[in-house]
Amino acid sequence: MRSGYAYAARQSRVLNHTMMQAVKIMRMNRADLHEFLAETLEQNPFLEVDHGTSGSDLRPENAEIPEIASDTRVSLYRHLAGQFARIIHSDEETQIALAFLQEIDPSGWLTVPIEHIAETHRFDLAMCHNILGRLQTLEPAGVFARDLKECLRLQAMDQGLFDEVMEELIANLDQLAARGLENLARRLQTDVGELALRLEQIRRMNPKPGANFDFDDIQHIDSDVVLKTTDQGLTYELRRSSYPTVRVSPGAAFCEPAKGSDRGALKELLAEARAVQGAVEMRKSTTLAVVAAVFARQRKFLLNGYAALSPMRMSDIASDIDVSEATVSRIVSGLTIQCPRGRVMLKSLFCGSVSYCSQPQTKHVVLKIIKNLIAGEDKSSPLSDRSITGLVQASGLEISRRTVSKYRQSLGLGPPASRRKQAELSQALGRVRRVGDPNHLHENPK
Repeated sequence: MRSGYAYAARQSRVLNHTMMQAVKIMRMNRADLHEFLAETLEQNPFLEVDHGTSGSDLRPENAEIPEIASDTRVSLYRHLAGQFARIIHSDEETQIALAFLQEIDPSGWLTVPIEHIAETHRFDLAMCHNILGRLQTLEPAGVFARDLKECLRLQAMDQGLFDEVMEELIANLDQLAARGLENLARRLQTDVGELALRLEQIRRMNPKPGANFDFDDIQHIDSDVVLKTTDQGLTYELRRSSYPTVRVSPGAAFCEPAKGSDRGALKELLAEARAVQGAVEMRKSTTLAVVAAVFARQRKFLLNGYAALSPMRMSDIASDIDVSEATVSRIVSGLTIQCPRGRVMLKSLFCGSVSYCSQPQTKHVVLKIIKNLIAGEDKSSPLSDRSITGLVQASGLEISRRTVSKYRQSLGLGPPASRRKQAELSQALGRVRRVGDPNHLHENPK
């Protein structure tokens, strides 16, 4: 009877130790997990950790990129991500930087406002501002600019040309076509020749700094999970670089510690190794379960993008796989998926609902409608928020003008007056870049 009680007590201690390790490891982010495993590996001779690599065996079919001697163009994403090491210092900062990287267009410009990235991925807004400032120091100068003026300012600062005259000229470029160089010089209280020199320097800048690079998909940057579509359905694979394989050393089974003080210590190390192995495997299986549950609800996203998302909250996924909402939140935080839509943050697939034609939909439906309306508007007479609200409501959406304004701002689209000025500025810069005859600089508009 006593031996049975002692055995049960030992089993209880082992179980409690395993559960404690599981809870501890489940709460870690990726960087903390790697640090914990590195420290444990140094202290525990029974533990083996295989971090692996992001090798080609984990890439989707046709994603392998062979070296081609005749190809001299470099991927914009690879070029920018290759510079992260000198400006990014933590796993969290890396996730924020990669979120920004997802939102640049072929010209190298940032296509959404900082607030949108912070809200979508639930990042700290102040940290997002800080990371963007660092990203804007990358080469080529002008990348991650949010508009033409910022792109020119970044290049002027990089070239050591940014002084008060340059700052004023860039800020007033949209007035150049209307006022002429001499009138603008008088307004800015500067010499015409000095202004003409700055104008020539602007003419030599590149408003599309990313255009000299190949624009491939961001999926070539390592993600945490690879999702593939097959004839049998969806498959999911964890990258070993993010989720290492942990094993108990094969020799542990034949290790017979000698009697004495070392015997207990060795048994504790062996128990710890087994507990860590079980906890890491539990974390991996839970991660796969969360990802599978998300795409069971959001399968249409793979075909039609964010506009096809269904309303979904973390509590829904927690209920689906019978875990706590806090566990889902920890798993989802910073998790990136490589899928047919490219590289996405899993957290971005969670969203609340809005009413559209009496059916629950996500805000991405509204965002797409607003974006399409503004893209097709008359640039000389942009739509007001009130006009956009009427058009959106006519499509079956219940929405207020205030919400339309909020969503328009989240898309990085200014109010009508700002959009009209932006169009005029683009036209003005086009004229500036065609300037070749110095006499033309002194012409007054008719």
